[in-house]
Amino acid sequence: MQRLLAKSRVRRFARHELVGVEAGEPWTFVIISGYVIVNRTPPKGPRAPVTLLGPTSLIGLVRLLENTQGMESLEPDQRVLYDFSACLDATVVQMPTAQILELLDEQPALWRAMAVMLMKQHRQVLDTLLGAWVGSFSQRLAWTLERLAMLYGSKEGPVIKIGPRITQEDLAALLQVTRQSVNKALRKLEESGAIGIRYNAISVLDLEVLRSHSTAVL
Repeated sequence: MQRLLAKSRVRRFARHELVGVEAGEPWTFVIISGYVIVNRTPPKGPRAPVTLLGPTSLIGLVRLLENTQGMESLEPDQRVLYDFSACLDATVVQMPTAQILELLDEQPALWRAMAVMLMKQHRQVLDTLLGAWVGSFSQRLAWTLERLAMLYGSKEGPVIKIGPRITQEDLAALLQVTRQSVNKALRKLEESGAIGIRYNAISVLDLEVLRSHSTAVL
């Protein structure tokens, strides 16, 4: 850990600021606070947001492992590129990926713990992606809010705060709809008693009611 920390650094990023991109020197990121939007740019296609990751998420390591299996031989116009941008303010620890791999290779037993952690994280991402793209828009929005609350929310009694603030623009980008559509759907969820909205901060007031809005997704 001392060897890794000696070459790592804590960075703070403002809203929409680029945290990292899969090009050049490889870095692995751990999110300490805030959220990071993962964006995907397919070959000859438009850049689009894929998912939202919050505190304790690890970014960047898996892609480098893919590159060691021949992905680096692909031509630039055949590669799917990912980049990471801050959603609101975000604090991350940047670690040199090569150093991480070197330390893991020195102590192979640590690979197991790393693999388990990465598989759990990817399962969470896949579950979130499934709910975000199946069903009606209102169902997809309810599912996305539920997942954010369960993964990154802070509980205060029966209330779960999704924080820091996730703006309607961020939700619209993730679900690829207009901000007006998000605003209208959020108001309906608020009227049902599922969520509360204050100063762009969303709190889950009744988790079961929120789940009832996304039942068809499951």
